[in-house]
Amino acid sequence: VDDAIVVGEAIFVHRKQGKAPLKAAVEGVSEVGLPVVAAVITTIIAFIPLAFVGGTMGKFIAILPKVVIACLVISLLECLVLLPAHLNHLPDFNTDAITGKKGFKNRFDSLHRFTGNALELFVEKVYMPFLGKVLTWRYISLCTAISILLLAMGLMKSGIMKFEVFPEVDGFVITSTVKFPSGTPPHVTRAALDQVEAALGRVAGGTRTISGEPLVVKSLSLVGQTLSDMSEIGPNLGSVQAILLESEKRGIHSKELLVKWEKETGLIPGVESITFQGMAAGPPGDPIEIWIQGYDNNDIVNAANELMTRLRQFEGVFQIHSDFSPGKNEIRFELKPEARTLGLTVNDLARQIHAGFYGEEAVRLQRGRDDIRVKIRYTADERSRLSELKNVRIRTPGGHEVPLKSVANIAFSPGFSTITRTDGMRVVAVSAGVDTNKANANEIFAELSSNFFSHIKNKYPGIQVSVQGEKKKMRESFGSLYVGFPLAVMGIFIIIATLFSSYLQPLVIMFTVPFGIIGAILGHLLFGYDLSIMSIFGMVALTGVVVNDAIILIERINKNIADGMPFFEAIEKGGARRFRAIFFTTLSTVGGLTPMIMEKNLQAAMLIPMALSLAAGVAFATLLTLLLIPSLIVILNDLRCLVHRTKYGRWPTREEVEPAILNKSTLYE
Repeated sequence: VDDAIVVGEAIFVHRKQGKAPLKAAVEGVSEVGLPVVAAVITTIIAFIPLAFVGGTMGKFIAILPKVVIACLVISLLECLVLLPAHLNHLPDFNTDAITGKKGFKNRFDSLHRFTGNALELFVEKVYMPFLGKVLTWRYISLCTAISILLLAMGLMKSGIMKFEVFPEVDGFVITSTVKFPSGTPPHVTRAALDQVEAALGRVAGGTRTISGEPLVVKSLSLVGQTLSDMSEIGPNLGSVQAILLESEKRGIHSKELLVKWEKETGLIPGVESITFQGMAAGPPGDPIEIWIQGYDNNDIVNAANELMTRLRQFEGVFQIHSDFSPGKNEIRFELKPEARTLGLTVNDLARQIHAGFYGEEAVRLQRGRDDIRVKIRYTADERSRLSELKNVRIRTPGGHEVPLKSVANIAFSPGFSTITRTDGMRVVAVSAGVDTNKANANEIFAELSSNFFSHIKNKYPGIQVSVQGEKKKMRESFGSLYVGFPLAVMGIFIIIATLFSSYLQPLVIMFTVPFGIIGAILGHLLFGYDLSIMSIFGMVALTGVVVNDAIILIERINKNIADGMPFFEAIEKGGARRFRAIFFTTLSTVGGLTPMIMEKNLQAAMLIPMALSLAAGVAFATLLTLLLIPSLIVILNDLRCLVHRTKYGRWPTREEVEPAILNKSTLYE
C-alpha cells in the first residue's frame, strides 16, 4: 500500500488547497507519478535475486519473490489509475462533514480530523524545529550515524549478535532409532523398543503442559526398519516415534524433551547405536554434518570416532552420531610389491580369489538333453580357515603358481552393513544437533577448521573432511546472492540516477541501505532472535524498500528548489510535505508485518526473521530518511559549493549548484 499512500497523500494536499476533485487528482498523480514508479521498480529489483537463490532454501522460498513482484505490479497500476478515480468522488474538504448527528461516519470523520491535526501539529512544533537543528549540526549528525553503524558492526564481530543458518523452530515429532549388530533376532530389538517407549511414557507423564492436554498425541514403534531412513531394513533395526502437542500448548521445547527421554532410557545391553532426534519445520538437515571420506575402512571409522569425541567437548552439542553401521567381518587382501614384479595386478588377484570362493566353470557335460556345469573352487577348509587360505595357489601371468601369502597381505577387518560412496570414496557422515542457547554452529565449525581437521588429515593420510548439512546449504544459497545482490544494488542506483539526472544524489539515497540493515540487526537483538539465512533474505529485499521514502523526499526537495524556493527552506518544507506519506508508509509496513513477527504458529516460524528484518529495517531507516538524508543533502551542497569555489574562484549561492536548477529545463518544465 506504500505507493497508494504516497499518491493518496499528494491528492489530499491538493484537495486541501481548494482545488476541484478532478484537477487535484490529475496534479497529485503528476506530482508523484515518476518517483512512485521508480520506488516500485527498485523494490521489484531488490526481490529479483531471491527468485534465483540456489539449494534447498531456494526451493523453500521460490514462490515468495514471484508473489511479491506480481502484487507490486498490480498495485502500481491500481494506485496510478484506479485510486485517483476513486478519490475524485470524495466530498469537498471545505464542507463541514460533522452535522451533529451521531453515527459511524461522523465519528470516523472526527477521528480523521483529530489525527490529521495532531500530525500537522507534531510536524510544525517538533519535527521542523528539530530538523533545523540537525541541519545546523549536520556533521555531528553524520558522525553520530556512522558511530551507530560501527556499533552494529561491533555487535556482529564480537559474537553478541550470532548467526545461525536456519532459525530454530520447535518441532512436533521426535524419534528414537535403535540399531543392533547384524543378525540380531527381532525379539531382542522389540524388547529394546519397549524400554525406549516406556521411558517416553514416564517423561510424558511427568511433564505438565500449559493446556493440560497429554504431551504425546500419538506414538508408533516399528521393528525391522528405521523411521529416519526407510531404505534400511533388517530385524536388528527399530524406531519409536512420537507426535507431540503443539509447541504453544505444551510449554517445553522438543530439544529439552529429547534430552530427558535419552536420560530416562538409560543403557540398553548389546545395542550398537541409539539416537534421539527431533523433526522441525523448514529445510531438513542437522546443524552439524561432517563427512569423513577415504578408501581405508579402519581410518574412516577411527577418524569419525575422533570427530565425535571432539564434538562431545563442546557445550550445547547433543545427539552426536554417525551413519556408520558395522557389518560382518570381511577379509581384506592388499597386494605386496613382490607381486607386481611377477606381473600380478589387483584385478588378477581379485578374479582368482572370487573364483576360488564362488567357483569357476571348468567343464560342461552333456547328459541327455541337459547341460551339467562343473565348477571348481577352494575346499571348505580353505574357505573357512585363514591359515589354509594363506596357502592357496595363485597363478601368475607367467604361468607359475605361488602361495597367496607371498603376494598379498591378508587381514580381517569390520565391514560396512551399508556403503555410501562419493567420487568413488567411502563416506561416513557424523551429525549433531546444537542448542542455540549454549552454542553456535558457525563458531564450532570455525574451531574445528582451525586445528582439528588438519590433525585428522595428518594422522590419517588419504582421509578427506568435508562440511555438509546447514553449512553446505548456506554456501549454496549465498552463492547466487553474491552475484545477484550487487547487481540489484547497481540496478537500483541506475534507476535513481535516471530519475534525478545525478550520480551524487543516488549515493545519498543508497546511504539508507546500510542503516536499514543496522535496523534489522538491532531488531533481531531486541526481540531475542539470532540472525539467520532468512534474515539475510529479508535484508536483501529491504534494499529496495528503504530507498523508497528517500526517493519521494529528495524529489520534493528538488521540486521546491526548482520552483525558486531558498535552499534551506526547500529542505525543511520538503521534509514537512513528505512527513505524512513517509510516516504512514512506514506505519503500514511495520503494522502489516507485526502479526507475523508476533505469531507463535509453527508454520510462520521460518518467516519471522525475514519479516523482522523488513519491519525493523524500515522503521530505523525512516528516522534516517527524515533526519539524516536532509543533512546529507546539505553536506553534498557544501562540497558542491567548495568545488565551484575552487574551479571558478567565487562562492556560489547554494541554489545554483543544485541539480534541480542545473537540470531544470529537462526535469521540471
